[in-house]
Amino acid sequence: MKHVFLIPFCTLLLLSCTKQADYVRFTSWQSSPTEERIIRQTLTDFEKEHPDVAYQFQPIPGNYPEKIQLMLGTGKAPDLFWLKGDTAPAYMDFEVLEPLDPFVSIDQNFDEADFFPVFRDAFRHKGKNYGYAKDFNAYVLFYNKKLFAEAGLIGPPKNWEELYDFSKRLTKDTDGDGKNDQFGFVIEPSIDIALPFALQNGGELVAEDGTVRVGEPEFIEALNFFMSLYRDGVSTIPADQGAAWMGDVFSREQCAMTISGSWLIPYLRDNSPDLEYGVSELPQGKKRGTLAFTVAMVIPKQSNHKKEAWTMLSYLAGKEGMKTWTNSGIALPTRKSVALSNGFYEDSVLNTFMQSVEYAKLYKINMKERWYDESQAAMQGIFYKNKDIEKTLKELGKTLEKYTLD
Repeated sequence: MKHVFLIPFCTLLLLSCTKQADYVRFTSWQSSPTEERIIRQTLTDFEKEHPDVAYQFQPIPGNYPEKIQLMLGTGKAPDLFWLKGDTAPAYMDFEVLEPLDPFVSIDQNFDEADFFPVFRDAFRHKGKNYGYAKDFNAYVLFYNKKLFAEAGLIGPPKNWEELYDFSKRLTKDTDGDGKNDQFGFVIEPSIDIALPFALQNGGELVAEDGTVRVGEPEFIEALNFFMSLYRDGVSTIPADQGAAWMGDVFSREQCAMTISGSWLIPYLRDNSPDLEYGVSELPQGKKRGTLAFTVAMVIPKQSNHKKEAWTMLSYLAGKEGMKTWTNSGIALPTRKSVALSNGFYEDSVLNTFMQSVEYAKLYKINMKERWYDESQAAMQGIFYKNKDIEKTLKELGKTLEKYTLD
């Protein structure tokens, strides 16, 4: 059996300067020891099924997007790598990825129809498919059952009105010092946390045709509600609690509700094992709405091992590889058959995520990557400098027009 080589990024350029490698170079990021363990197991399973495919696993521990761009720009890209859904449009528009439709047409085992439709077409651009989603996640509401019971609340809020009311009832000064130290909700001054509220109000950041919509009334109205939770003191932000992220505030029981993906589940298991929590779909506005996040397996055009890279991709994003990869619950399957075989619909927590597939909108922004920095700067101006919401969003809309794709 071949060995899986773990080679840090600092050696990649040295490897690339030698003669052309006779193996597939597969690159990903790694966010936790748990993720690394599952990647290793999935690759071990791949080896058993395809002993004829030589490969090296070369993870990038930090600054992943920047390093992938550098490697693509210098002709030293890996043969197979992970690509985030929100940044994929720029890569597809710049035509640095290999279209995968020819491989699918002759691979009878891949079963493209098995993907949930929203993920099957997630990386399609101008009629060509450039990647397949290895997993997904989605925003749902986590709530603290103990704090809810103490406030006389039985279940999670169903709509915006209840979200505000529940947040107010759950915000308390528990130690009597005149300052609230428990909050109903925690949010972040981040565009991706605000987007579900905009979607539920009929708004969006940018339309599929590239029209920037962030400055339109639907988005402005949604952000006004979003900010009212913070400005009225019924929600907090991590920075105000000396925390790194929303999940940390929730795990400390400094708030009763938060928005998160399933990545919060192992965090709570490790850091607050006794915390009793529930999970529900996000409280809805004019309609239901949430964001779905996904990551593609892609092959760059410059690869000299496209056939072998496809063999890896079709396994890792196929039924067998995806079953191993998602079995722990670290991420959710984009294939219907895997969701069923792994029992995700029977699990009281994970079922909530699966139900969101029916209406979730992909976090896929049809703009050059600079859009994110500009949007974050606008959000932070609203939160930290108390800038006018309508004026700031309209100015952001004009700025983002510079980053739309052709």
